[in-house]
Amino acid sequence: MLPILGTIMQAFALIIIAVTIFLIVKRYQTHATLFLSGFALLVTAHFARSWGGVPGAEESVTGLFAFDLFAMVSEAFSTRVARIGMIIMAAGGFARYMSAISASHALVNLSIKPLSRIDNAYVLLAITYVAGQCLNIFIPSAAGLAMLLLVAMYPTLVKLGIRPVAAAAVIGTTACLDLGPASPAANVAAETIGISPIEYFVRYQLKISAVVVPVVAVLHFLWQRWCDGREPAVVEHAMKIKPGEVLADERPPMIYAVLPVLPLVLLFVCSPLMVETIRLDVVTAMLISLAVGMVCEGVRHRSLRKAFAGIVHFFKGMGDIFSTVVTLIVAAEVFAMGVKATGLIGSLIAAVEGNALGGGVMALALVFLLGTTALLTGSGNAALFSFAGMIPGIAGRINVSLESLMLPSQLAGGLFRSMSPVAGVIIAVAGTAGVTPFDIIKRTSVPMIGGVIATLIASQLLL
Repeated sequence: MLPILGTIMQAFALIIIAVTIFLIVKRYQTHATLFLSGFALLVTAHFARSWGGVPGAEESVTGLFAFDLFAMVSEAFSTRVARIGMIIMAAGGFARYMSAISASHALVNLSIKPLSRIDNAYVLLAITYVAGQCLNIFIPSAAGLAMLLLVAMYPTLVKLGIRPVAAAAVIGTTACLDLGPASPAANVAAETIGISPIEYFVRYQLKISAVVVPVVAVLHFLWQRWCDGREPAVVEHAMKIKPGEVLADERPPMIYAVLPVLPLVLLFVCSPLMVETIRLDVVTAMLISLAVGMVCEGVRHRSLRKAFAGIVHFFKGMGDIFSTVVTLIVAAEVFAMGVKATGLIGSLIAAVEGNALGGGVMALALVFLLGTTALLTGSGNAALFSFAGMIPGIAGRINVSLESLMLPSQLAGGLFRSMSPVAGVIIAVAGTAGVTPFDIIKRTSVPMIGGVIATLIASQLLL
């Protein structure tokens, strides 16, 4: 393709991306906007004679380019649902089941109880973030964990003098790093690197999070106190939670706190780190833990009927995840296909390679790319899933370790999601605190930007 033609095509691509940003900010439906924008980018690449993954006439799937666009969506659905989509849906279903039987509530209550004895409000705020980030390893749903913490810790924080918006902002960021082998993003990163999720968690995530988590906690302490000191006093606030978002005030057996942790225990034990002869994947570990949970329910209620009925929550959770997360992932993937087809990403890579800027700058470029996608879509998973496949090739071409690019990219998705006004977890905590999502992201922006910087620095020094 002639250089001038490529320049014109990329200029059109930038216009399409700008329009996409405008539509999403104006609250147009995110899935449809990303699908349409992806198609527009692919058509732009097609007419500029730069196929970038779009089949040409001689290798068309359907025989007609217009129909090939929809065939690509069909293939994306088939691929995602059969592989990582099943992991996400199983994790979502398991989280829903744990919430339905109050096991997640038991784990949160057990973990949070010692924190309520701390008198310093802002110290408690920072420790709440750390405790929530640890709980995220076992409760991978960002919105689900936030709703549990809103019930367990939010009233205590507000009673100690913390403003509702500050308490909600901290709770909304407790899953910002997407840690643990149950995290869909961690599974994609591990698969791309070629190791098991538990190995990825123990060997890489823990090392970087040991640096990033304290940085975010300290920034929350300083930033929330600074913001509180510059805003007028507020009247007493009543927490607003929609019916059905949290459980009735049921007291589950404390032994139930073990159930959300069980998949992690199984994955850790049945891995090269311990028992090499037995291997479990995430979905299998979730299903085994589901079966154990059903047995516990049968014993607890002395009712086989009630134990069997609970499995519906697992399937409903899977369905909810498919309709929101998996479909958004596919939409974002189509958008990413379009971006790649126009050559924008190739130009970025070429600029880094041509100037011999090295792995640090490429990591920064990838974090910016994925972070922008996460801000627009409100999903760190969708951002990573869309671009993860190209990271191994980039690492090989600039001769840096794959982990030094993959880890900051994976962690950045969650950090930027926590600054997105369209992210489900941000919308949920904003509604509960009676403020707007933009009030929340004002409070999350500085700690999350600090977390991104700490992630980049730690990744370059420790990996």
